[in-house]
Formats: sequence, C-alpha cells, structure tokens
Amino acid sequence: AAADGKAAAAAIIAAETGKTAEVSTAIPTTDDVQALVIRRAHREYRVAATFTPLTVRNNFNETMLTYTTDEAQAEAGRCVDCDTICSLCVGVCPNMALMTYKTEAFAAELPSFSVEDGVLVERGRTAFSVDQPYQIAVLSDFCNECGNCVTACPTSGEPYTDKPRLYLDQAEFDAESSNAFMVRRNGDEVVVTARFNGETHRLSINGSAEYSSPAVSASFDESFGLLSATAGSEASDGDEISVVAAATMFALWRGLDASMPEVPVAGEGGTRLTAPTFAS
Repeated sequence: AAADGKAAAAAIIAAETGKTAEVSTAIPTTDDVQALVIRRAHREYRVAATFTPLTVRNNFNETMLTYTTDEAQAEAGRCVDCDTICSLCVGVCPNMALMTYKTEAFAAELPSFSVEDGVLVERGRTAFSVDQPYQIAVLSDFCNECGNCVTACPTSGEPYTDKPRLYLDQAEFDAESSNAFMVRRNGDEVVVTARFNGETHRLSINGSAEYSSPAVSASFDESFGLLSATAGSEASDGDEISVVAAATMFALWRGLDASMPEVPVAGEGGTRLTAPTFAS
C-alpha cells in the first residue's frame, strides 16, 4: 500500500508539473527500533474528514473536503512502518512459537542450468535478495496452530505457515513436504536441512558452503558465489535446475546465526519430552 501511494503521488506530481518524480523502491530502515515500538504503542486517531454544512449544499460542489497540508501530514504520520518491523504475530502468539530475528541485507546472482548429456549447462542468472532487516521464523514444535497470528496479521497472511518453519524434532521434520528447516551445529560446521516439494536439501556451512539435493550438488564461497556445480543423482536430460533453495537456506542461516545463535542446536534431532515413568 505504501509503494502504491508513492507511485500515485509521483503520477500526480508528473501530471501537475510535467516533471517525473523519483520513486524510491528501497525498504526504509531505522536504527531506533525502540522508539518505533514506543510510538506504535500510543494510539493516534484518524484525522476526521470535514464536510460542507448542509445549508450550502444546493449546488454541485464537493461536499467532502480534502485535507489541509497539516492534516495530510498528520494522517501520514500515523503510519507504523510495518515494512521496517511488524512482528504483531510474535506479540500475539501464546506459545512464543514465532520469533523476530534481524538479518543483514543479502543479494546474489544465482545461475540456472539445464541438463544436457548428464552435464549442467548454465542458461542464465536470477537475482535473489533479502532486503528487509527484520524477519519472522516459526519454532514449529511450539506452535499449536491456534490462529492468533492469522487474526493479527495486517497483510491477511498466515504467519504460522507462511514464515520459515524451524523444526527441532527429526520425525516431525521428516513428515513435512515443504517449508521445513532444521539447523544443526557440529563444532565449527552448521548444517541446514530443508524440505521443498517433498525433497530433502542439505547445506553444510563452514566458511564456504556445500549444497546437495536430488537434482544438483554445488559449492559456494563465503559470499555465496558459485564455485562448482554437478548434476545430482535424480537429474535427467532436459531438466531445468535452480539453486534458489540453497540461497534460501543460506539467507535463513545468516539471520539466525547473527541474532539468534541459540537456534542452531548441537547433536541430532529428537527433542520431544516423553511421559515420565513411575516404578510400580
């Protein structure tokens, strides 16, 4: 909505002045998140629209008057900058299953391949980027799918299913077909495992990154530049191969590693507590 508003304003300026206005598509950021949270905790009521008196409506003039400059600025100032940080779903989750984490901007030019005679042939590049600094992840083991986050979401989303779903329990992770992630730490190595479209993908990170899926195996440097790629065991001639899944896993790990280092847990899965047993 904010982007559409900027585009509409630019069109009005162009129509009135004949000059093309620059419209920034960059996502704004703020260093003072605390001030933003405090500001949005205080309700600012809508600036009421004004109307012409009933006694002077015996003509075809507009009855609803436009805002003055001060009124328009006051109304625009009610924006709570949810494109910078929203996290309403985090605040309404009774189980604290949703988490806000901060990540640095990340961008990469990802190659796309086709398989010819069992060999990957690069066909082009696709831009991949993560711009918004504050992201949401779901600790799925704690989520009971109550729907509170759906009710609170200002964009009519379903955060508990839309956001990256992190699993601690191996059996539950294996049962998922898509949007499931596990992050494990083994010494200096972090292994991110994910499920996409019924397939398991693995990304091993220790400075550089090694990625494997049924369709492709690839190596990336520390900046996620591609070093090498080979067709996987299930790749067939004519297949179109992408490494977007690898970039998604890498971007998720970067954010968690920077602001939630407790999430990559040591060892293998199996975190569910079993019922206690008592001696007879």
